[in-house]
Amino acid sequence: MTGRALVPVDTAIDQVPAQSGNVPALIFARSFSSRPLSFSTDVSLELRGGDRLGPTGILCDLDIEWEPQLMRAVSDACSAQRVRGRDWFSMPGILLGGEAGAGRTHVARWLARAAGVPHILFDASSDMFLRPFARPDVELPIPISTAMVASGCANPVVSIVGIEEATYEMVSFLSRMVDATSNAAFPDQSLAAVIDYSAVTWIIQARDIDAVPDRLSCRLNPIELQGVEPGQHELRVIDVLGEVLADRAIVVPADLDLDGLFASARGWLGRSTDEIYRFVDDLVGFHAPPF
Repeated sequence: MTGRALVPVDTAIDQVPAQSGNVPALIFARSFSSRPLSFSTDVSLELRGGDRLGPTGILCDLDIEWEPQLMRAVSDACSAQRVRGRDWFSMPGILLGGEAGAGRTHVARWLARAAGVPHILFDASSDMFLRPFARPDVELPIPISTAMVASGCANPVVSIVGIEEATYEMVSFLSRMVDATSNAAFPDQSLAAVIDYSAVTWIIQARDIDAVPDRLSCRLNPIELQGVEPGQHELRVIDVLGEVLADRAIVVPADLDLDGLFASARGWLGRSTDEIYRFVDDLVGFHAPPF
């Protein structure tokens, strides 16, 4: 599949003054009417990552040299944000391809961590909140919006998995949600509010990007993970080790045998990124301090 041009981002984002420090914010939710939302009349959330847009920030921390297409897309997005005077991280939606175990979620999590924004995982194979309801049923809110409110951040990285099992209705719903031309005013009937998703970095994961319906894929920038060459496998293990340490908020345990870890890693060439993560996490957990 050939790469398409990056989806343009509307410049008319509805900013509000920062609520704390120098972090910008946007009005994330507005009531349909004069009736206040359950949490307030309007909801403003922080726009984060503006201090990470330079060459020593996100790109330096991400540093996945074996994925040049992804690194180039991140670099272009950071440059575009700086040129537009937008002091926060955001990039056009991505259709991220790669076989099972290629590390698509790992890449999305590491991008979010490098940018200093939350990562939200959404399973498109479940469509409970799209099903028709009638009293006394309670209409379910969109899980992504509630997670964003809980995180306090208007520009998270949102990973969509399970697109292969998604219903027609779910694919159509996601097509509207990731559409950069209209998602700044996305109606949420359950909250009786208009939601602004324009600053979200959307990553739709797919094993075969050519199989994703065109009404969704046409709104996204396709990137196929290349994976590491056999000679680069230690770099992959180092990357996973960094993720494990960051998740545990610790440094490398003093008695962790790194030489032994890399020697073992030579036998992991056929393992998925998730399997490698779990093995490294168990090893680090065994040597980590108890608290």
